[in-house]
Amino acid sequence: MPRRVMIWLVSALLVLAGCGDGPEPRASATPSPSRPAVKQGHPDDLDGDGRADLFVEVDLVRKDLRYLAAVYGSPQGLDPERRTVISPDTFSSWLIDVGVRADLDGDGFGDVLGYGRPGGPDERMRPHVFWGGPRGLGATPVPVPLPVASDAGTYRAVAGDFDGDGAADVAMSTPPAAGQGDTDLAVLYGPFSRAGAPARQTVQPSPTGAEFWRMTVDRIEGRRATGLIVYEADDGEQTSGRLLAAGPGGLAKQGRRLTPGMSAAFGDFDGDGARDVAVGDDGNRNNEPGYETEAPSVHETLTVSYGNGRATTFKGAAGRLVAGDFDGDGRDDLAFGGPDRPVRMFWGGSGGLRAGGGIDGVGRAAPLSSGDYDGDGDDELAFSQGDDDFTVIVTDGRKALTRFGLPPG
Repeated sequence: MPRRVMIWLVSALLVLAGCGDGPEPRASATPSPSRPAVKQGHPDDLDGDGRADLFVEVDLVRKDLRYLAAVYGSPQGLDPERRTVISPDTFSSWLIDVGVRADLDGDGFGDVLGYGRPGGPDERMRPHVFWGGPRGLGATPVPVPLPVASDAGTYRAVAGDFDGDGAADVAMSTPPAAGQGDTDLAVLYGPFSRAGAPARQTVQPSPTGAEFWRMTVDRIEGRRATGLIVYEADDGEQTSGRLLAAGPGGLAKQGRRLTPGMSAAFGDFDGDGARDVAVGDDGNRNNEPGYETEAPSVHETLTVSYGNGRATTFKGAAGRLVAGDFDGDGRDDLAFGGPDRPVRMFWGGSGGLRAGGGIDGVGRAAPLSSGDYDGDGDDELAFSQGDDDFTVIVTDGRKALTRFGLPPG
């Protein structure tokens, strides 16, 4: 069974405990006639040992402390003694998104796509790559060359495989090349050089017809093309995304408009082999007078759109969405909720997702990521907990298995 992951991000600087040499990179895939051969590594496996690793941005608001951390998998699951931490003095990250892990250079080791700057406040925020290898993440971020030169902000980015050739690609919001419109969508096609440069790139108009910066991408698995959701700009409210199909020609120029909701996750929830997408209310609201509420069709609503065209709706939950196959039946499951709301599980089946209950031993926590951290073939579901400190709780989707703190050093 393929290992599955929907993860947040992270990166590396200080290897706080020895990570040891991993196995040799995996065998090369059959080369494309127009592209170099790339190795089929797991995008969430930074050290190449065959197990998923956890990537996270730790943001302790009350302590004014934010840093990036990687915790490596082991036969017993995530091992907090084997971790890599990047301090804000080394790399100042900002609003790390889902969809930042990918083997960008095709060497068989997962890499991390971070958004931030390694220098002072005068340096531009932009995407950087932290390269994975036998000892885990490297310490030096490499900037991704910007497709369009501009003094404007943006350049938010996510990683996928938008043409299905097995080489990881990057989608990036960029200032308009011709000075018209608000934002363009640049697609940088891999494999990438160790200097961060793509094999080729394209630029297309904003799929929303206006400015955008938030995106959600399907996870990379083998040579399956990954879809992309591009959201309308927001000020805290729940906006609609455009789902762009992907294929041999790359990303579609226009997409299908989804129901409003700033949480999203891809999966195969009914096991038919087609990709499905879940969109939910993330609980945030615009606090401007007259805009503090959402319509009943959006408030605490989860909409699941299946690959065969049907859709189902669930009510009564809001928060983060994380998908993964937690019971090992070959169908993806879904966690929805937190940090200040109850977390509900939705279990995959032949008829699609069905509502379940909560998770024993988790308490007030938020879904963080999923991955096969112990290499046994099914996914574990990780949660984050705490305001002044950061605790990771690892579960099987029904009960807590382990928990550990993640100090910065």
